[in-house]
Amino acid sequence: MRKTATHNTPFGFKPSAPWKATVLLLLIPFSSYSQKFDSRGYLKELGGLSISNNLKTIRYDNIIHHRQETTLEFSNYFEIRFDLRNRLLNGYTVENTPGYADFLDEDPGFVDGSFILIDSDKSILHTQIDRLHLSYFRDNWEFHLGRERINWGKSLVWNPNDLFNAYAYLDFDYEERPSTDAAYLRYSWSYASSFEAGYRFGKTLDESVIALMLRNSLGEYDIQLIGGNYFEEIALGFGWSGYLKDAGFNGEISYFHPKENFPENSGSLTASTGINYMFSNAIYLTSEILYNGGYDKSVNALTQLAQPPTASDLFIAETGYFVSASYPVSPLTNMNLGLLGSFDKAFFILIPQLSYSVSENIDLLVLAQLLKGDLFSEITETPNVLFFRFKWSY
Repeated sequence: MRKTATHNTPFGFKPSAPWKATVLLLLIPFSSYSQKFDSRGYLKELGGLSISNNLKTIRYDNIIHHRQETTLEFSNYFEIRFDLRNRLLNGYTVENTPGYADFLDEDPGFVDGSFILIDSDKSILHTQIDRLHLSYFRDNWEFHLGRERINWGKSLVWNPNDLFNAYAYLDFDYEERPSTDAAYLRYSWSYASSFEAGYRFGKTLDESVIALMLRNSLGEYDIQLIGGNYFEEIALGFGWSGYLKDAGFNGEISYFHPKENFPENSGSLTASTGINYMFSNAIYLTSEILYNGGYDKSVNALTQLAQPPTASDLFIAETGYFVSASYPVSPLTNMNLGLLGSFDKAFFILIPQLSYSVSENIDLLVLAQLLKGDLFSEITETPNVLFFRFKWSY
């Protein structure tokens, strides 16, 4: 059931928890004490048409998406970052999906940074604290505490090494990608060499991620070794990036073994590798393949594609492939065509897109996600989506 709006406040406004309001208020006076205060953001209008294969059913959804990014530097060593993500949603999905506000309001972090300001039959206004962390930098050391993004991935689409916050590739409107509530430490002794440690907060060890990474260079390759506790499993990983002649070559491999009844229970291996190449005519080609050893057949395919996956189960099949080609038609216009599919299941997703820079701070994106195959026809009437997006950055 849809949540009932608060009756004594306009538009169904639901006051946030006291700590959320406190954070917003305290950051304002902090700016007067900082050595540097920087605030920027964007406003996006995203319309989407969901269309059936026979073109008889067309549904419309709309999202007005605002993001504010604020950085406060208090000295040469300390910094606070605070990013707020606001989305006003309306259209078919809001009007015909019971409990959709509850779904949006779910915050995967240790602290609830998500709240609904408007919840009506026609519209939902969702606000989320997307980044909020204190950072310390000194010499070769850096330390971050709070809601942040810890990015250990090497690949474009599938990241078995990204133990802290893997992301859904098809969620193109979330360029910044998900964050996590964590503590993170890094010591670097060269550009490509570092030791890193992260702790994603959880109430128990099985609800936490605690991992270490050693990154170094080997010849012309940057390599990384990863190990740690990944929720209910032990994880070991290896990643690389470099060149095969003139082509970029990267990949990730992670092994996950359940801690319960260790070592009797069997583990799973997830691996991805990709090649990218720029031709002399400016066509940029990207390809990637996946072996998804932790594939869970019980997960809904559309949910798996749209929501951040786990590092041990990254796709809706046991194998995956991705190829894309982009071409700059002009300095202001770029075309791209992507194809996402599986070797062991009969489906594919075609992703054509066109981007155009209207002005220095206004961009237009036209993008489609065409889901083909019985897998999608069985779970949705409208598997083809056409998006139109204007983005104003300031």
